[in-house]
Amino acid sequence: MKGLSSFQVGISTAILAALCWGTATVMSKSALADVPPVSLLVLQLAGSVVVLWLVVRVQRVSSGSWQEIARYAWLGVLEPGLAYLFGLIGLTDMKAGAATLIQSSEAIMIVVVSVVILRVVPTGRFLILSVVALAGLIIALGLLNSGEAAGNGILGITLMFLATAVAAIYVVLSSRIALKTSPIVIVAWQQTVALVFALILLPAEWLLSPGGIAMPQSAKIWTLVLVSGIIQYALGFSLYMRALGCISANIAGSFLNLTPVFGLGIAFVFLDEVMTPVQLVGTAVTIIAVMAISLSGQTQH
Repeated sequence: MKGLSSFQVGISTAILAALCWGTATVMSKSALADVPPVSLLVLQLAGSVVVLWLVVRVQRVSSGSWQEIARYAWLGVLEPGLAYLFGLIGLTDMKAGAATLIQSSEAIMIVVVSVVILRVVPTGRFLILSVVALAGLIIALGLLNSGEAAGNGILGITLMFLATAVAAIYVVLSSRIALKTSPIVIVAWQQTVALVFALILLPAEWLLSPGGIAMPQSAKIWTLVLVSGIIQYALGFSLYMRALGCISANIAGSFLNLTPVFGLGIAFVFLDEVMTPVQLVGTAVTIIAVMAISLSGQTQH
């Protein structure tokens, strides 16, 4: 990206982060046909963590003191730990495109969490846009028409909203910690903690699963799992961190609303997921409303 201004780099990396997350969600949906959620989370995080620590090693970035590490590393239990655990389980009961659309509601949830935790007072503009966004989301998910809701189970939708809420809590709590540590180190430590968290849960999945231990059965599935993890966690988070270093959080967040656009498009091509014209209108309404919320600056804390 030599020759580009800092602003252009920020915009480019934010868009690429959205592309990574939209693509990886579709890849994860495909992988879940062969690998159960917790096992998939462990394998994806393992691939990502290896790549991240290799980057840290090559760049010779300091991790800081253990006291400093402890301040932010535990947040990895929330995201990507719990957030993606709920998300992957939810993804087994819903379409990938719809999942990315629900994830776009994070901007709304960040404000809601801030109201509860930080006593932040939301603006009237935020309240109106939130109602519009949620109305569009209800239409896009087909909740008003059982025929359009095919493929999106109530359990899946509920867990995906829960995953998005946990991610919002992570954002709000992270914003209260002043750090001088390199973003790549923060991401590496948080994902390492998330990996340990997922490994602790893995035996429970093995015991509860009728098939017992389930691992990828072919080189193709192994590649899909590991590459999706690197794209989702290592590349996606790193690109977004780079974007935040170049542009403001609300501008970066507004471009992340392209995630469902990429997700829906890729899911249509590779998973044959189709939306009705009415659902597409609901999708457009949701994305525009959430983008307006992001640009308003209400989500910055």
